[in-house]
Amino acid sequence: MTYRQLYGQIKSRLGEDAGAYCRYLLDRSLPELLIDDNKVPEDVLEEHNKAIGRVEAGEPLQYVFGHAPFYDLEIDCGPGVLIPRFDTEALVEEAIKTLPQDAVFADICCGSGCIAAAVLNGRKDTRAVCADISDTALYYTGKNLEKYGLTDRAKIMKFDVFGSWADFPKVDCILCNPPYITASEMKELPENVKKEPYEALYGGEDGLDFYRRIMQASKDHFKGASHIIFEIGYRQADALRQLTGGKCEIKKDLSDNDRVCIIRGFL
Repeated sequence: MTYRQLYGQIKSRLGEDAGAYCRYLLDRSLPELLIDDNKVPEDVLEEHNKAIGRVEAGEPLQYVFGHAPFYDLEIDCGPGVLIPRFDTEALVEEAIKTLPQDAVFADICCGSGCIAAAVLNGRKDTRAVCADISDTALYYTGKNLEKYGLTDRAKIMKFDVFGSWADFPKVDCILCNPPYITASEMKELPENVKKEPYEALYGGEDGLDFYRRIMQASKDHFKGASHIIFEIGYRQADALRQLTGGKCEIKKDLSDNDRVCIIRGFL
């Protein structure tokens, strides 16, 4: 089978998702594939045969192939951990630009560790505390930090945001992409998103449970003035302004959606 024939077969089975599938499987652009009559190696066909059924069954491409692009990294991920998304890069950009020199930051609800890995990689002077309640998330965090040689600058800890904060260290800044999907929004999620862990998506009836808890519980865990950088849902800016009495800054992502909430010295 040639690459062109393989693409035709994938297109007939996956439709508009064929291009993204081919980028994961082959790391090739569509214009290249459409004119390539070279034979596809057997090991690639074997990987394709294992993957195509899983994708047709609705499993996210990132789980099937085991990684997702994020910032300038390739983050390992799999079932049981939230898939890194382009939207979250706005939080990383803000952290890289504004963290003080030699900062220690916490990545709370760290998931795959994509935020911590990207910030540590972009700011060689920083150190991180990566915290999550999920053992699967902490496994992937460790894997991704090791992948980029960042383990010596990071501490990984199992941590329940709604439990005790007694042992949580003091940091210069908290970075957090918390679960923030509301109860009504959970019912409307696409089927492939529902494959991701419920506990990494659901943020309470109004989607704000984690914001309230972190703002309340973190007060005594900053080395200096409080500094939190949250990712927020694109419809949550007004709610965060209300929670902070207007003492926050909202920034947009590259799609011009409200995406980052910055809180300084408020707590």
